[in-house]
Amino acid sequence: MEVFERFVFNKGLLYPGAIKPDSILLKNKKMLLHERDGFNMNRIRKIAKLHPNSIWDPEKADYGSLVDSIMLGFTYVTIDGWIDVSKLKISHALCKNAITKFTLNKSIERIIERLDALKNEIQRPILIIGSEPGDIQQFFDIINPKLAKFYDWYIAPSSSNEILSNSYIKIKGWCKSSQGVII
Repeated sequence: MEVFERFVFNKGLLYPGAIKPDSILLKNKKMLLHERDGFNMNRIRKIAKLHPNSIWDPEKADYGSLVDSIMLGFTYVTIDGWIDVSKLKISHALCKNAITKFTLNKSIERIIERLDALKNEIQRPILIIGSEPGDIQQFFDIINPKLAKFYDWYIAPSSSNEILSNSYIKIKGWCKSSQGVII
């Protein structure tokens, strides 16, 4: 399992901490970068050159943002799991490292239904972003183990001290904030 440091990218800096993207503190770190800066091509290109193997989570995680982010240099880019299935399929065909994301601020049951509907349409990587402490554990307590095994999971809990107790989940990446709650 890989560990990713989790930051929000805003106005050219990484938060928490207002860290410059070229800071020595970030050298050789893999990160989950939530873009909340609007689409600024120069800033995105710069951060992609510095951290190409990080996961880029565009604010508007649609097909266009995925294509733009790949063209600007990112290898791993998220796409919203709620967009039209045809656009998800095209995105996954275009980018072998597309990661479908869901935020647990909607009904867990609806997200599970959507994952079941997508299992034969998209690639395996899924990013689950927690909104409240314990909601990721609740999600994995409810999901059918057979469906859970179908995907490779990237987990971004709402608080950095969360743990999961399920053994049937293939966690590919754990995305943590060094300073508690993020987003």
